[in-house]
Amino acid sequence: MNALFSNLTAQTLANIEDQLSNNEVSTDEELVDLFIEEFGLTLDQAEAAIHLRDQYRIQVFLEGHGPLHQQDSVAFDPVTKTFN
Repeated sequence: MNALFSNLTAQTLANIEDQLSNNEVSTDEELVDLFIEEFGLTLDQAEAAIHLRDQYRIQVFLEGHGPLHQQDSVAFDPVTKTFN
């Protein structure tokens, strides 16, 4: 578990990952506000999550194994069609 996000519930982490992966219209600043106001993150947590946005936009991670969860994330490799 990424220590910065260790106090968050599995549902909160899933909600953050959903926003990072799928929210194409909100600015980074708007997402920081959302994470703080709706998900209860601290400013440090919200800003750290935003720094992972590009990774979540271009990669598909195995559930529970993305960068919010751990340093060595497990992403889908379209060439081998496996998670590694």
